[in-house]
Amino acid sequence: MNNRANQRHEEYHVTQYFCIFNRMLIFLAEMFRSHSLAAGESILRLLQNFQRTRLSSLRLRHSSVKTQVAPFPDNEAERLKALADYNILDTLPEEAFDDLTALAAYICKTPIALISLVDSDRQWFKSKVGLKARETPRDWAFCSHTILQPKDILVVPNATKDDRFSNNPLVTGNPKIRFYAGAPLVTPNGFPVGTLCVLDTVPRILSYQQLDALRRLTRQAIAQMELIQEVRNRQQASLTDELTGLHNRRGFFLMAEQELKIAHHTKAWCWVIFIDLDGLKQINDTLGHDMGDALIVDAGRLLKQSFRNSDIVARLGGDEFIVFISSYFKDADSIQAYLQVNITNFNQQQNRNYELSMSMGIECYSPESNMSLEQLIARSDELMYANKRLKRQSIHQGE
Repeated sequence: MNNRANQRHEEYHVTQYFCIFNRMLIFLAEMFRSHSLAAGESILRLLQNFQRTRLSSLRLRHSSVKTQVAPFPDNEAERLKALADYNILDTLPEEAFDDLTALAAYICKTPIALISLVDSDRQWFKSKVGLKARETPRDWAFCSHTILQPKDILVVPNATKDDRFSNNPLVTGNPKIRFYAGAPLVTPNGFPVGTLCVLDTVPRILSYQQLDALRRLTRQAIAQMELIQEVRNRQQASLTDELTGLHNRRGFFLMAEQELKIAHHTKAWCWVIFIDLDGLKQINDTLGHDMGDALIVDAGRLLKQSFRNSDIVARLGGDEFIVFISSYFKDADSIQAYLQVNITNFNQQQNRNYELSMSMGIECYSPESNMSLEQLIARSDELMYANKRLKRQSIHQGE
């Protein structure tokens, strides 16, 4: 008994440390996201990795506990894809969802209410009332059982008397769940991606009116997820070049302005690369515009693959591209040499009716120069045209 008590005491304190650290990371993510989407996402990925480490630790501690694990739904692969399409996992708390869990707890008069999303190996809480954890292993999740019956609310009046849950670590240990009621969150295409659920530490039942309210709140939760997805898709479309899938002019200016502000505050160096495709007009005239479009797509793909995901690669329009990168290159010559190697490799490896060629101008931002984004672009544009003139002179001299 003393060993078990000591183990639970140790687990409690470890959990508290995890919760405190999680809240610190969420605060940092909110702070960075206000300045930079990429920085905020980096913090969120750190938070996700940290939480997964926590899950592994907790699984090892409870490996001797036998829990009746829910089977996967028959459409598990499609269900997980539907969940992933929402891009909601590991995002920051949002008031619209927190309002729904608060209402659920109030209506059902329970100390705990959750919006739980059932991932491949965990349930993650988009919103929570009365619970500190951000996620638990899927094997422990009552909600894993709920999603097996997408049309029904799962009600467990007393978990200690239910064979599916009586040995569950969330029942035998903290938070000592006794009562559970979960309504599936079902997408418009019929995939149960999670639940809106209420829990209590004492056995109980809900009235018909409370169960009906829980079902209605799940429809609001799904409607909110659909709305966020639609807004994100429209924003992405308005910032994306249709032909290449890269950022368009508007997307580039929006993202690069944010990154330049961060570079200014952190006294970091960065680069703007202005690129013009050589010979696009000739290819359009001789091989056709479909081949010209293929050249543009190839150029965009090569540029995207040449730089990091955190760098900003955009098509400004026509045959013009632009790249904003942070200071992991020594100088402009090394950037140009690096890109030229990639272009040469592309031309050698691809069987095309054309050769990819780029003229480029590269301007550096330093904390001392304090140049605006417009100045950086104008200067790199001038350097690009100078580079193009040199190429033409070299061709004429060769003739």
